[in-house]
Amino acid sequence: MSARLDRPASQDGLFVWIMHRFAEVFEEHAVIKGGMAHRLLDCPRRTVDIDYVFVPFESKKEIIDRISAVLHEIDGATIDISLHSKMLRAGLRVDDVAIQIEANVALHCDTVPMTTGGFAQSVGQPSRVVRMMSPSTALSHKLAAWNERRLLRDLYDCYYLAARAGTSPDPEILNQRLSKIESRLPALKATQRMSLAQFAGALREAAEDLTESDLEAELAGLLPAHELVGLAIRIRTAVTGLADVIETESSQPHP
Repeated sequence: MSARLDRPASQDGLFVWIMHRFAEVFEEHAVIKGGMAHRLLDCPRRTVDIDYVFVPFESKKEIIDRISAVLHEIDGATIDISLHSKMLRAGLRVDDVAIQIEANVALHCDTVPMTTGGFAQSVGQPSRVVRMMSPSTALSHKLAAWNERRLLRDLYDCYYLAARAGTSPDPEILNQRLSKIESRLPALKATQRMSLAQFAGALREAAEDLTESDLEAELAGLLPAHELVGLAIRIRTAVTGLADVIETESSQPHP
């Protein structure tokens, strides 16, 4: 085992240890996604959990024992692992800090290699290469997640991937997600599917309704103060551009 955890542990130190140790144990089968993947792309949004998809597996039960064994390598750690319908959730507390790990499984996931770079170096660890969900796949899932939850942090992530990481969504993945919408929001609970054109319209409407005060209310604790300045204009421009791309895609003939 080459991954090292400095004690007393810090939150970022735990994140780096998990990323490095999972990469050692699971190799390319442990794929980082979500907020932590954005952190590896230098996104300033804070996150208190780390999300994984493990491939190629059919059931979360296939990975639970191996994840538990890795986490129990940390002396004095308090670990709580549970299986839910959509994910495996592991709470990890070491010294005075806690993080959460959420994982699901898939038979396939497009990935890219990514270094832990400056994130690892900020906690005194050498960087290493890990596997990360491809930005195009990530953006497609994030757009679908926004559609089901309508959270501004999801819209911010879409903006970041599109405008700062230069990413376009994969229309096939997005269309697949839109064909089976699972939302708890009263306004969307009865909506089981959306076309790309309908989704583009909803996205454009959300961009038009965006305000600085709404963004500050939801994101003030997740972003540095300077990142909030003029954020509504930046998100509106990027999200409207995404709506245009998706609407254009919806008009193309498909086999």
